[in-house]
Amino acid sequence: MIAADLIPFREDASRMDRNQVQLSLAVANEEKLQSLLVNCVPAIAQPHQIGTVRISVGTPPNTKGLEAIDAVVEYEHVWCILSEESSIDAYDGRDYQYLTRCQSNLKTLAWRVKLSEAIALLRHGGFHEDQVQRILQLPWDGWYRSWWDTFDSQGQLSFPFQRWFRTRCYSDGTYTLQYRDHYPQDAPTCFRGIWQRIPLMMAQSGSQFGEMLTRLRTAQHALKTQRCLLLADELSDLEAEAYMRQGVSLYPLQQFVVTGRMWNYQPPQSGLQSKTALARTSLQPEDPV
Repeated sequence: MIAADLIPFREDASRMDRNQVQLSLAVANEEKLQSLLVNCVPAIAQPHQIGTVRISVGTPPNTKGLEAIDAVVEYEHVWCILSEESSIDAYDGRDYQYLTRCQSNLKTLAWRVKLSEAIALLRHGGFHEDQVQRILQLPWDGWYRSWWDTFDSQGQLSFPFQRWFRTRCYSDGTYTLQYRDHYPQDAPTCFRGIWQRIPLMMAQSGSQFGEMLTRLRTAQHALKTQRCLLLADELSDLEAEAYMRQGVSLYPLQQFVVTGRMWNYQPPQSGLQSKTALARTSLQPEDPV
C-alpha cells in the first residue's frame, strides 16, 4: 500500500482561485521551487540532485497538449559532481586501473566561446577559481585531470570516474573546452546534469479523476517526460493513492499560499535614477500552517 496520508489534504481547506496559484508560482523563489520537487509524494528528485531550477507559468506557446496545465517546472537533474578529492593521486594501483579502464570519445563542452562563458561553464561544473585558471591556461598538449562522483538511479553515490580536460585558446580571444572520461563500466551520460521539464497542474474543483489524469498524461506526452505534478487541497485517501499509483506526484496546495500586498510607488532619489522606480513592500509566502 502507498501511504496516501503522507500529505495533509484537509477536507475543510478553502479552494483556491487558479489565478492566485499561478501568481504564487510566478513569485516563488528557488528554494520554494525545489520544495515542489523534493517534498511532493512521491518525490520527483532528491535535494542533492537538483541543480538550477526555474518555472514558466502558463501554457507554453505553440505546444499542443499543454492547454490544461498551469506551469512547467524545469530543473537540471544532476548525475555527476566534481569530487572533493580531485587529485590524480586519490586512487592508486588496482583501484585506479579498474576505475579508469574504459575511455570515452573526446567531447566538446564549449566551442570558441568568450572567456566569460568558458569561466561560467567551468564554475557551473563545480571548479574553484584556481582550478578554472589552471584549465584555461593549459599548454596545447596539456590535460587537467579531476575525479568525479556519479549517482545511480536511486540517487545514491556510485563509482567515481576520472575526467580529463583540455583547452584551446585562439587569437580572437575565444576558447574551446573539451574533455574525455575514463570510467570503470558505464559511461557518464552528460557533463553534469540533464534538464527535465515537469508539467504542473492545479486540481480543479469538480474535475473527475479520469479527466485530470488524461490532462496530465497529455502534458507528459507533449513534454516527453515520465513525471508530472498535481497541486491539490482536497483529495480523499482513495484519490491520493490512485494518483500516486499512476505516477502522479502530489503537493499540498495550501503550502503555496501567498500574501500579496499592493505595490507602492516610490519616487526616484535625486541623482540615482531617472526612471520610475517600483518597490515591493512585501510579497512573501506565508509559513505553512
